[in-house]
Amino acid sequence: MKLILYLVVTLMLTSCGYHLVGQGKSNVIPEGVESASLTSQGAQQDKALLAELRQAWMQRDALPSLNVEAAEAQKHVSLRIEGASEAFTPVAFDASGLAIQYRLSVSGILQMYQDSKLIWGSGQVVSSADIFGDAAALTNNPASIEAEREALIEQLRKQWAQDALARLQSGF
Repeated sequence: MKLILYLVVTLMLTSCGYHLVGQGKSNVIPEGVESASLTSQGAQQDKALLAELRQAWMQRDALPSLNVEAAEAQKHVSLRIEGASEAFTPVAFDASGLAIQYRLSVSGILQMYQDSKLIWGSGQVVSSADIFGDAAALTNNPASIEAEREALIEQLRKQWAQDALARLQSGF
């Protein structure tokens, strides 16, 4: 009985157009597009996210190749990272007012252009994580916070790139 119920639910979900975010072919990239280029505005945060986005793009089969030598503008799209930022802020404090928890956030917008016209935008994509520690350890060794922040920022940039491409592929 459970097997029949499972099959019915599965058939209903697949027949109604339900799909997982980031799965399948993108419905955002116009038909006939053969190449894409990735660019940024040039700020340091943009360049860091651009490197991660290039790496993530190469791992996805459903996206066009990154051949910037397109023969026709209609067969080429340009994806641009805009407004990238990184924030490292204290979010929790102990009784004496010393920070014991920090939040690290990476954010930015992925925009798609064709023939210099905006055809799709991801909206703000944000990846964040917290760094915890007791006040004594954090004040006695601030270098440990910086080391943890540097390791975490790399992970968040990779996560941001995956999230941005998932939005692109899903059309959301």
